[in-house]
Amino acid sequence: MEGQQQSLTITTNYPPAPLSPNPQDDRDKIRQNKDDENLWIQRHDIEKTLHGALGHLKTCCTILNLSAKCDERLKIDFSHGTTEKYQLMSRTGSSDNLKASVTLLDDNVIQAEVTVKYPKAGGGYYRAVAQPDVQWKLQQLQDLGNHIARVTIMLCDLQEELQFLRGNGDGGTDSFSLSTGKRILDELKVTMNEISLARNSIMLPRKRSLLELCYFPPTRKFVPPLPQDQLISFYISCCRLVCASYQMVPKTVHPQGLSVFMAESQLPHLDEVIKHLNIVMTILQKLINYLSATM
Repeated sequence: MEGQQQSLTITTNYPPAPLSPNPQDDRDKIRQNKDDENLWIQRHDIEKTLHGALGHLKTCCTILNLSAKCDERLKIDFSHGTTEKYQLMSRTGSSDNLKASVTLLDDNVIQAEVTVKYPKAGGGYYRAVAQPDVQWKLQQLQDLGNHIARVTIMLCDLQEELQFLRGNGDGGTDSFSLSTGKRILDELKVTMNEISLARNSIMLPRKRSLLELCYFPPTRKFVPPLPQDQLISFYISCCRLVCASYQMVPKTVHPQGLSVFMAESQLPHLDEVIKHLNIVMTILQKLINYLSATM
C-alpha cells in the first residue's frame, strides 16, 4: 500500500545484571581461612617447634652444667663442672702491657694471676695471684644460666599445656581455639624476650664501675695486694673472657687520668651456647610470625 507507514519494533531480552559482590562476604571468607590456619598451626606446628627448641636448650644446659637449675622434665643427667684454665693476651698494642691467667669452674673464678706493666713496681711490672676465700662469680655467666633455666621451664610448661589442649589424642575433639592461640602467642613472645636476655648477658660487656671495683671483695684478695692506684676487673664480652687493668696516671700522661690495658681469651663453649640460642630464636620467631599472621 502506497503511502502507508510501517513501524518496526525491536525487543531485546538482556540477562539480569549480576549482583554486586558483597565486601563483607569476602572479609568473612578471609577471616575464616585465617581462623582455620591458626587452628592448624596449633595442632601441627607448635609441638614440633617446641620439641626442637627444647633439644637445643638441653644442649646448652649440658654445656653449662645447669642440670640443677633447668626444668627437671628435660631429664638432664646431673654433672659436676670441671675447671678450665684460660690464658688472656692483649689483641692490640704491646702484649707485655697485661697478661692474665684465669681458672674457671662454671661461673666461678677459682684463681687469677696477672702481670701488668707498672712503672712503680720493681722490674716495671706488678705480678700477683688471687685465690679468694670469698665467692668470685662472673655475674654475666650466672645470668646466662638463670635465663636459660627459666626458658626451659616456660617451654616445658607450654608443652604440657599443649598436651592438655590436645585431649586424649585419639582423634577426638581437642580444645584448641583462637583464644588458646592468642595465649600461646603471648607466652612465646615472653619466652623470646627471656632468650634475648640470656644472649645479651654474654654478648654485651657488663663492667663494674671503678668505685664498685674498689669495694669488690675478690679483687682485694690479690697477693701482693693491688697498689692503691691500680684496679683489676674481669668480665665477659662477645663470648670472650676479658681482664682489664685500670691505673690512675697524671693527666699529662693521659687526658682522662686513667691508663687502661686489656687482655682476653675466647671461651669456645660460650660460642657453642650462642649458636644453639640463635637456632632457638630463629625457629620460635618463625612460629610467632605464623601465629601473628593468622590473628
